[in-house]
Parts: sequence; C-alpha cells; structure tokens
Amino acid sequence: MQRQTFIVLHVIAIVITIGSMLTGFRIAIISQDWLAPISSLIPQGAVHSWHLGFSIGLTLLVVVFIGYTIWAPFRSYPSIYHKLINYLGYVSISLVVLSGWAVWANFYSHEARSIHQIAMWLMVSYFILHAWVYILQKGRGVFAAILPKRLKMTHVSAVLCLVVIGGFFHTLTLNASHQLDVHTIADTTFIEIDGQGNEPQWQDADTFTVTTIGGANFENGSTDVSIKALANQYESYFLISWQDNSKSTNHLPLLKTPTGWQVQENGFYRFDERTFYEDKFAVMLSDGCEAAGDKTYYSGDKPLKNKPKNWHGKGYHASLDGKVRDLWHWKAVRTNDMYLADDNFIGPPSKHLKGKRRYSAGYQADGKESGAYVMNWQWYSAKGISPKRLPEKMQSHQAVLPWFGSTPYQSAQDTYPIGTFLPSVLYRSNRFEGDRADVRARGQWRDGRWTLELVRKHNTHSKYDVPLQTGTCMWVSAFDHAQIAHTRHIQAIKLRYSL
Repeated sequence: MQRQTFIVLHVIAIVITIGSMLTGFRIAIISQDWLAPISSLIPQGAVHSWHLGFSIGLTLLVVVFIGYTIWAPFRSYPSIYHKLINYLGYVSISLVVLSGWAVWANFYSHEARSIHQIAMWLMVSYFILHAWVYILQKGRGVFAAILPKRLKMTHVSAVLCLVVIGGFFHTLTLNASHQLDVHTIADTTFIEIDGQGNEPQWQDADTFTVTTIGGANFENGSTDVSIKALANQYESYFLISWQDNSKSTNHLPLLKTPTGWQVQENGFYRFDERTFYEDKFAVMLSDGCEAAGDKTYYSGDKPLKNKPKNWHGKGYHASLDGKVRDLWHWKAVRTNDMYLADDNFIGPPSKHLKGKRRYSAGYQADGKESGAYVMNWQWYSAKGISPKRLPEKMQSHQAVLPWFGSTPYQSAQDTYPIGTFLPSVLYRSNRFEGDRADVRARGQWRDGRWTLELVRKHNTHSKYDVPLQTGTCMWVSAFDHAQIAHTRHIQAIKLRYSL
C-alpha cells in the first residue's frame, strides 16, 4: 500500500469512527442516564440512520484494510507502544463491527449489546491513546502529518466507489425486516380475548421471537418477546408473550402524609417514572419498514426545531414525512380492565399549548366518543395534590377508582389516617367508545410472564389507523413499571397474510 493511499484511508477512518462514536453515544443515552452530562455535545434527531451508515462505512474500511494487509501491506516500523495500541484498535473495532451487526440482526442481541458497549469504550480508549502521542509530538503540525499532500484520481475514484457501495448497503440494511406469517382461520372460529391463548388455533400459528433491549427494570434491560398471529376474513389476532418477573400494578399511588396527599413517584416529575408505574406493552404499525421505528423517533432534549425541550432528555416520537403510524398501547392498570389497548398514533408534531407541562410531539390518542380514565388529582405538584374523588368504601390494593362508587373530594370527609393509599387512576366509564377503542386486548400475568391477546379489524377506515395486510410492518416494546423507558428492537417485523 502506498503511503498516500494509507493516509487517505486513515482520514476516512477518523471521520467514520468519530461519527460512529457520537451517534452511538446519543443512542446509548436513551437507556444510560449517567451519560446525560455529554448530551449537549453530541448530535440530536434521527441518529439511528446515521449510526447505521457509519457502521457500514466502518465495515467496508475493515474489509479494505484486511484486503490491503493481505495483498499489499503498508510497511512501517512502529514502537512497541504503538504496536500494542494498534492491537487494541484491531480488537476493539472488530468487536464493535461484529457485535453491532449481531444486534441489528437480532442474533443474541442482549449479549451482543453488552459486547458492543464494552468494545465501544475500548475503541474510545484506542482513539485517545493512538492520537495523543502524535498531538504531543507535533502540536498543530499533526494535521499536516495526517492529511494527504496530494490526491490522485485513483484515490478519488476509490472514495467514490466506497460511497456508492456504502449507499447501496445502507439502503439495503435500513429497509431489511423479519417476517411473521399470519395463520388463516375460519370466520366462524371463536377466539376469546382473555389473555389465555389456549385455543387450539394458536398452536398451529408460527411463533416469531424478537429480543428487545434497552428497557428499564428488566433483568439486564432486555426481554424476549414471542408473537403469533391469526386472521380471518375480517380481523387480525395477535398473541404476545414476554418475560417480566414482577406484576406491576402500583401506578403512582396517592399517599396520605402529615402535610396532605402526595403522589408516590421516582421520576414522574420529569415524565420518566421507573418505580411507581404499571406494566405496559406497545405495538407500532407502519406501511414503511425503515429500521428503528420507520423515522418516528428523534433523540435528544430538543430534537425538533421550534418545539419545546423534553423534561427527560430522551427525545420525541413524531412523523415528519406526513404519514401516520398506528400505535397500540396496552396498560396493565388503565386499559386492561377495559379489555382494550389504547389506540394511539404517531403523527406530525402537535402545537405546544402554553401552561401544559408535558409536550408529547407526535404521540397522540385517537378520537373517542365517550369514556376515559383520568388522574385522580386536581393539579399535579411534586409538593402535594388534592384528590378529585374519594372512595365511598375503602378497599385494599385498589388499582383503579371507579366514578360510580366514589364521591367528590371534600376536606371535611378527608378523615383518612396518615399512611393511607388511594388509587391515582379514576375511571369515568368502563371503557372507551369510538376510534380509540378499535383494539380489544386483555393481558394475564402468570409465573413471571405476561401473555397478551389483541384483535382489530384489518381496516378500520380511520385516518389514524394503519391497515393490517401483507407488507405492514410492526415493532414491539415492553415496559416494566416504567413510563417511557421501554425495550426496543431495530428491524421491523413484516406481516405476511395468506388470505
């Protein structure tokens, strides 16, 4: 390898490595709070696509380097120090590349993610240890040493070739997906939505299992999610199961203290509760299959232009391409007894309403004709609240307070002793009606595992819903008593119907 060729590849490697590390740090902040102090120093927005692009670039450079090492190695005589550092670079970059693709492919994703994180810190160490000696020795002259003095057409052609090849593989990997075959059943077959999944038809359906990672409270932050699907001429049924060692229905309980009622919380003030919250599960549907949620996630504390910062610094869900993505949000306390999943959608960023603390960007609820759950307090404050209603008869371990069976709060009736708990969720009716009630659902927890059944019409003809048909892509996320810190996976799961 000629020296100028080595220098050109070296400059490309520096750019790609820095880009990979910066976007990787932004993705890591989603689940690793201790990295938050560097948030202002790294890029925000749709970084997953960029990270994938840098990963492809790094992979191509590894391939080119191996090829040159075999056929035309660059001769140099480094010191023992630089030899050791170079070996650190070879190991760390190889591990970063291999583990990153394993996460993308859902191949031992949990283990691969751990290796990827360790390898990333090794790569950072290599980058620093490799560079600091040259910076100390040459000072400002280091740029003259690492930048090419002249470029030949062969260098330009080679770089353009790498860009074209990288662009091809970026498009290919960005739109790659898994596949879930939907088993056909007769229109007369009855599937009871009870969270049991004990009908014989479920035994005939194929099972697809995806490892979801990066969630709070799960063991090692991950859980395997198994999915089955059935369909008749009119409806699609899904049976979803995931590991969760604890059943969490303790949703922001209200505690009577010497100074009044207090919301029990550990992060709810910044809308990132991870202790006093219900278990949840989310399914997102889209007619596009782009990796990492089909362009619906923008990371950072202020990733959307002219929109407010978010309190937790993790980002927003929104659709900036004019399309709507469907979102089914099952909640163990708020919707399970309704036998529903909350039918939501991800659309364009909504208008920010002054005085409203939480801004949810494009994450919004479908319309409804009646029915609702609300929080059982007049105004939220971290210092204390006043309940909206009190139960007519106190029950132990009550997760939801029904409207009928409770009375408006009056201080004269507030004779509860200190240490009393009240539910924070208030049902105005038994269930939603209208567009928001399109998805029937019921979950059951048994022996450290949730089992959830869902059903919806193939096409609701709602502008907020995505039709269920061959080519529809889905992503799934589990929440272990966490408000927003859910697990996730990269590639979409594409549905294939045989109807």
